[in-house]
Amino acid sequence: MNVTVRRMSPQDTDAILKINEKITGRPHEAQWESRIIDLLARNPLGCLVAEADGKVAGFVLGDIRGWEFAIPKSGWIEIVGVDPDFQGKGVARALIEKLGVYFRNHNVEQVLTMVNWNDAGLVGFFRTLGFERSEFIVLEKGAVPR
Repeated sequence: MNVTVRRMSPQDTDAILKINEKITGRPHEAQWESRIIDLLARNPLGCLVAEADGKVAGFVLGDIRGWEFAIPKSGWIEIVGVDPDFQGKGVARALIEKLGVYFRNHNVEQVLTMVNWNDAGLVGFFRTLGFERSEFIVLEKGAVPR
């Protein structure tokens, strides 16, 4: 299978949302579309799609940020998604490798992402790409009742 990675365009939004729905099994939340458009406007070179067999097979939204939590300038993988029909065929790897080129070209030395620790498949996938557990942990609390 031939996978081509290219810059995302606003016209890809519907395909990305459909992939997310196939992965999660739920309709997308309203803020997802605006989040995609926002990242595309702020950081178009960090938003990529993979095409295979003439259709969008996956996507990655990346960003370069620094200062949060005293973290130096870093590349962030916000979300990566691959159509279940194309999973296990190198689509996510191709997307993340291409995003890595963008990060290196912008002098980013560290790439971060967050995954659910209980999602062994996703944790394992990122480990095969060289990611390790970081020194940061995510803390959470339920919403405050009104």
